[in-house]
Amino acid sequence: MIFKNCYILTENGYLKSDFEFEDKILNLKKLKSTGLNYENKKIIPGFFDIHTHGAAGFDFNNAKSISEMQKIIDFYISCGVTSVLPTLLTDSDEVYKEKLAMIYELSKTNPIIKGIHMEGPFLSKEYKGAQLESCLQPFNKDKFLEYQNYAHGLIKYITISPELPNCKEFVKFLISQNIVVSLGHSGATFDEATVAIKEGATSFTHVMNAMAPIHQHKPSILAAAWFYDFCYNEVILDGIHVHPEMVALIRKIKGENKVIGITDSLMAAGLPDGNYFIGFTPIYVQNHDCKIVGSSVRAGSTLNAFQGFLNYKKFLNCADLEASHIWSKNPAELLHLIKNIGTLEIDKNADFLVLDENYNLLETYINGKCYYRKDYKL
Repeated sequence: MIFKNCYILTENGYLKSDFEFEDKILNLKKLKSTGLNYENKKIIPGFFDIHTHGAAGFDFNNAKSISEMQKIIDFYISCGVTSVLPTLLTDSDEVYKEKLAMIYELSKTNPIIKGIHMEGPFLSKEYKGAQLESCLQPFNKDKFLEYQNYAHGLIKYITISPELPNCKEFVKFLISQNIVVSLGHSGATFDEATVAIKEGATSFTHVMNAMAPIHQHKPSILAAAWFYDFCYNEVILDGIHVHPEMVALIRKIKGENKVIGITDSLMAAGLPDGNYFIGFTPIYVQNHDCKIVGSSVRAGSTLNAFQGFLNYKKFLNCADLEASHIWSKNPAELLHLIKNIGTLEIDKNADFLVLDENYNLLETYINGKCYYRKDYKL
């Protein structure tokens, strides 16, 4: 297929040209061949959300069927997500095993799924946030392998708390299993985080949320997140979990290549304020702010990825290319998938979005197939 006269977001900025693709990108140049007129349309890389629990009234911990999980995936695609890691929070063994197997089945018909993010169960009680304390566990290699067996190898990313005993050995084990390790839900000291980093941890989960803050006399996990230049920082870009000026500070410290936009979205994403659940824990949403019922503890967001992309542009007053790096290229780099996704280059997967001049999302393509199209006329 060929789109004519469009603006293609390349690593050098927008290029006005033709865009030829099948399942891969074939050409980014003017062609003599005829095609569809996409005059003034923008073509940008699809988004990669590596931390999201649900949307549209369902989440991956409590979905009763694959069809309910499919509704979550369809919502993601309608918001510009072309790659995703369905995220499971801490739960019972029974729930984990059932949902890991279900997500694996879901992945067979959904190329958007690039793996699973396990946010737990190897987390600290002190900074558990919305995680179920009764289901938290100490590091256990055999237990992880059991989970991975149910997932048929689909677990690619895990959040752990580095202050738990035997962290060094556990991180070394995870790295040997080709798992990308992120640190979070943690009151770890700088030194405890450093142990995990030296063994191969390369990311920090929803930075500045559910982690010990900066203190001049007690260097913490947050200090480590900002100190180690090669480590990535997940940031919830709803403007609620992290104030826009603090987002700008994180960007100033880490640079545009080590910040990753996430939604950390719950079942309430795409729905009005009201009462919902995260897993099996009741929450309430007021003015898009999600909290556990009866407490002031935040529990994820109602953000969608497209709004997160627009928010980042607004918060930083930056160009589309930087915002695209935050939502597309950087997560692909972290998950070692940059060879195939994350940027618009010849021979990469044709995973892209079509926007109009007013930044309305018109179409979402995955592997060259249109999975979402807004009702509009070319």
